[in-house]
Amino acid sequence: MIAVIWTDWYAYHIARLRALSDHSMLRGKVLGIELVGGCGEHAGLRFRSDERQGLPIETLMPQADWRTAGQGRVGVELWRKLRTANPAMVLVPGYYTVPALMAAMWAKLHRRHSVLMSETTREDHSRVWWKESAKRWIVRLLFDSAIAGGKPHVRYLRELGVRPETIRRGYDVVDNHFFAGEADRMRASESRAALGLPEDYFLFVGRFSPEKNVEQLVRSFAEFRGAGGRSHLVLCGDGPLRDTLARMAEELGVSECVHFEGMKSVRELPPYYAFARCLVLPSTREPWGLVINEAMASGLPVLASSRCGSVEDLVEDEVNGFVFDPRECGALTAAMLRVARLNERRIAEMGQRSREIIARYSPEIWASEVAHLASQCI
Repeated sequence: MIAVIWTDWYAYHIARLRALSDHSMLRGKVLGIELVGGCGEHAGLRFRSDERQGLPIETLMPQADWRTAGQGRVGVELWRKLRTANPAMVLVPGYYTVPALMAAMWAKLHRRHSVLMSETTREDHSRVWWKESAKRWIVRLLFDSAIAGGKPHVRYLRELGVRPETIRRGYDVVDNHFFAGEADRMRASESRAALGLPEDYFLFVGRFSPEKNVEQLVRSFAEFRGAGGRSHLVLCGDGPLRDTLARMAEELGVSECVHFEGMKSVRELPPYYAFARCLVLPSTREPWGLVINEAMASGLPVLASSRCGSVEDLVEDEVNGFVFDPRECGALTAAMLRVARLNERRIAEMGQRSREIIARYSPEIWASEVAHLASQCI
């Protein structure tokens, strides 16, 4: 048996576990462990998916929130669960929480195979030499192998001392079939007007938090409109900056063409992807950016910040989107103007290329990579 651990399970976690459970080598040998059933690491925002029927997922603390449960207490519960389940391989979500470290320690003490699941890059944070030294010691001591998102994540794992031959890729994936199928169905059977969507719009999906850089997006959008751009901006999300963003849109004179749609579940997102001109993700810090996967599977071009960890793998500049530096004045505005000038045929071609690229980043690929690691121990 292999055990897969995540704090609280979003829709993409469910898709990944379903792919593991369906893999011929792993069928009947997978256990999903969810640490808490309430709010996860994003305080006040609940992204947990309940669409898990028929999947082997156990929640350790169903009524608890991550911030209030106490990491030590969660770690003890996780240790007990691992002792009972006794898996041959444990997939651990990072090395920065007490439960993750305890899971890796349990595996090492019981001579089980420990796998680090990582979407961290060197550029995510400012790095301090002594902290990096401590991380190298922890990673080398506790983990036998790793599975990462893409090229920058693999490079960082190698910096931390993980042997290249023990690293697999394909960690950061979503349910491509769902997004592709629903977007196509919407385009065939619905219209923007019937759904209350603008005729032409840029789309942002995510939390309204500082690292997402949505304030800069609104400023750049106002500059775009001032330069003659006619598209609207649709924001799907919520967070601590919601009121600030609304005030900014009002002060900049673009409130009538900035649409705050609120937080949307995965099931509610396809109409927004289906009719957008492109997705915009302007983050100043983004380990991966799974909304890029979702948009690409839906057949959209993407405008992506160079600080997004997925850009090197997923965005071919000027082919299926445009990459911009969020620290460069005017870069996002210029990129939005470029997209606005593209005709519908070119937008469709870029969207098709997005689908071709994202086909290499699917739950099925992830399951194959995990199965490769599991073949060594089960």
